[in-house]
Amino acid sequence: MEAYHFYYIIGALILCTAPVLLLAFAHVDGENKQEKPDFDFSSKDVWRQLREENTHLASLSQLLRRAGIFGADDQIKAISLSVVAIVLIALGLGIYSFFVNIPSTMILVVITGGLFVLSYFAYFLLKQLADARQEKLDRETLMLVQTTRMLWRVGLSLPKTMAIICDQLRELAPTCSQELQLAVNKIEAGQSQEEALYDLINSTSAEGFKEYLIVIRQQSITGGSIDKSLDELYKLLQNRRRLALMENVNKMSGKMSLVMMAFLFPALLIVVAGPAFLNISMALNGNG
Repeated sequence: MEAYHFYYIIGALILCTAPVLLLAFAHVDGENKQEKPDFDFSSKDVWRQLREENTHLASLSQLLRRAGIFGADDQIKAISLSVVAIVLIALGLGIYSFFVNIPSTMILVVITGGLFVLSYFAYFLLKQLADARQEKLDRETLMLVQTTRMLWRVGLSLPKTMAIICDQLRELAPTCSQELQLAVNKIEAGQSQEEALYDLINSTSAEGFKEYLIVIRQQSITGGSIDKSLDELYKLLQNRRRLALMENVNKMSGKMSLVMMAFLFPALLIVVAGPAFLNISMALNGNG
């Protein structure tokens, strides 16, 4: 395999990134234009259609949503930048392999393997960010429940309660405030409370926060009081957190026991049995 073959391969990979770059540039140019032609579909509509037709894109969009990337424009930018970065790094690995005199048959393997490994690493990192954000939602739900109970006892309506929570708990519970702000924006735009809360329930995996949303959505449907339901939910979340802490303590105790067995037991054995072993060794040497 000649050297110019690798230039053809690298050129083909660069051409593969051209559609992504053109899509990104077209998206930026479309935002800068003030006038749009009639019957023009926005990037949000195109992205929604792609998600409906492809389950993998739908799951990726859901994962981006749980990681804190909400809008369709932001998700398209994040995916485009990630793809471009992965391809460029893989090409860099291939060029580096060529200059360090790696066998010609292995350069394409390095590029292909780099694409797969970098794609998996990007997905793994995104999943970690999404899980960390959902854990923050669970930690902040206790304060959210108590604040909602206090505002509800004052006599405020549900949309007003949610708006005050988003404004006043921005520092103490930023993740929950950010999530509820999405529902508030949809309600102010004309969507019903039930639909806005239902969309929010489907987009989160935090159990405590999801149960909180189910309670307030049930109130918006039935119109009853939620004070008792929130009190029971608060006790349930407290018990759940207490059990989680006890489980973590038990795991930590087991790890400490392993550490003590690995490091303390040999030292204790040397201190206790060391003198006797030395005496036996000296006695045997003396008899010899």
